[in-house]
Amino acid sequence: MRNHIFIALGIIALVILLVMLNFTTPTTVGPFGVLVFFTTVYLLFFCVFLGLWRIFRRMLGKKGELKRKDYICVGVIAFAPIMLLLMQSFGSANIFTFIGVGIFVFLGCFLVIKRA
Repeated sequence: MRNHIFIALGIIALVILLVMLNFTTPTTVGPFGVLVFFTTVYLLFFCVFLGLWRIFRRMLGKKGELKRKDYICVGVIAFAPIMLLLMQSFGSANIFTFIGVGIFVFLGCFLVIKRA
């Protein structure tokens, strides 16, 4: 049941994102539109990374439902593209930015796995 909800959520986020990219500009949508844009990007990447996480779990031979810590770790990983978009908008996208985002994702997932 939960799988279908995340698939539908990803498709809805993709449609909203495509409509926003084709019919609006950041100046016409205003601050709320920018918030909707970043939220839909996050939801889309969350669903994509959740699907990849399930594929890798099956490749490792783990069966059963995903646990709470799996969802939280995917949420941390899905935040990485948002951070990269923000760094690019500030004009500071370089190799150190990618390294910093990678360290953030690694430490976030490490903390989630150890604490949960």
